[in-house]
Amino acid sequence: MAGRRREREAEQRRLAEARARWGDRVPGDAWLAAPDDRGAMEAREQSAPWMDAAFADARSELFLAALDLHRALLATAPERMRKNLLAAMEVVKGQAPGDLDAGTVLAAWQMLFLVVPAVSTTFASVGRMFAGLGSEALGWLFVDEAGQAAPQEVVGALWRARRAVVVGDPLQLEPVVPLPWTGQRRLAGHFSVDRRWAPAAASVQTLADRLNPYGTWLKDQEGENIWLGSPLRVHRRCDRLMFDISNKIAYDGMMVYGVHRDQDDFALAQRSVWWDVPALPGEEKWNPEEGRALEATLERIRARIEEAVRQEWGGTGEVAGSGHVAEHRRRLNESVFVVSPFRDVVHGLGRVVGGSLSPKRYGTVHTTQGKEADIVILVLGTGAGQAGSRDWAAQKPNLLNVAVTRARRRLIVIGDFDAWSRHRYFEDLAGHELMRKWTPRR
Repeated sequence: MAGRRREREAEQRRLAEARARWGDRVPGDAWLAAPDDRGAMEAREQSAPWMDAAFADARSELFLAALDLHRALLATAPERMRKNLLAAMEVVKGQAPGDLDAGTVLAAWQMLFLVVPAVSTTFASVGRMFAGLGSEALGWLFVDEAGQAAPQEVVGALWRARRAVVVGDPLQLEPVVPLPWTGQRRLAGHFSVDRRWAPAAASVQTLADRLNPYGTWLKDQEGENIWLGSPLRVHRRCDRLMFDISNKIAYDGMMVYGVHRDQDDFALAQRSVWWDVPALPGEEKWNPEEGRALEATLERIRARIEEAVRQEWGGTGEVAGSGHVAEHRRRLNESVFVVSPFRDVVHGLGRVVGGSLSPKRYGTVHTTQGKEADIVILVLGTGAGQAGSRDWAAQKPNLLNVAVTRARRRLIVIGDFDAWSRHRYFEDLAGHELMRKWTPRR
């Protein structure tokens, strides 16, 4: 017993020395707390064990040293390396002879990776770009936005890689599958395939999660359990309104708020607001009144941008000149994203914002995943008789979850407050204390 006690005391001294050196980077009491201790959980999730500044700097220096080694190798035989790189580019572009053996194709890619550590591509291009590479020819495959990718899309890339890191969110946008759900169900039933393998029910992320032994169970809005593999729970993008809505409708309160800034300090828009525009009678999704509300909103933001530029550039009076105009447009496009659940509404938006925003700054919610802006303007659309379209948008939390979390600072909703706030998930948005309903005088 005495020996065990001395060992324990020695370990405690080592731990105390480590904490004196690395501070909160050393796992402490938060890692031993009960599962229902919310404060300890949040502290644990926001920590980075053993990742102190010295270690991070050393890791960066090692990477830079490796690049220097590659550069030195290239410099020793520049002409030979140039010819090899030109040959590698022919392989990448698909311009190399079709009868090249697999070893030569692999050598060409290895030559390229000597200069460029990572290459990005779409799933649709993998077959053409990496034609000639066999099984496990690539070292690593990183799949981003995996919740939006159908499982069959990644098969070729996985086959060519030895290791894979799959990153995505099954509670954001799901894969777009051309075959209707009724057809998928009939095919699954005919071949006795479980429903969870249907294209609309599975993604690269959900399949990767099934293989991950580390994770947590999350209840969806129907009370069914969803297994999330190695969830990254700390949210560091959005102000409180957007975080609260996302955390409530999609994640059952599991997320941790990691944004540390003054929530009121944002000159372009003082608060988030729901601009109430009554739906028009009929079945048209596009409402010109919503377009006029959007136009007025952009004009207010533009005026505040002009004022900011005027103050920064030291001008007084009216700001003029092509340089100022270009700067106003650039900042507007950097600051604003306009989205809608429906393509018909987006067509109408184009007529309103086409002179102010580039086509990349407005679109359907399905085109915006992975993007963000300080201000997101969500134009809801739908006519008074289109409850079915609103039901579709509120069928799952995914669509609204993506829409609100594109906004870093402010969310501006334009649409019929009464019609939309009756629907699931949208009622949570309408009822949040930080979402102000505004109805203009008529």
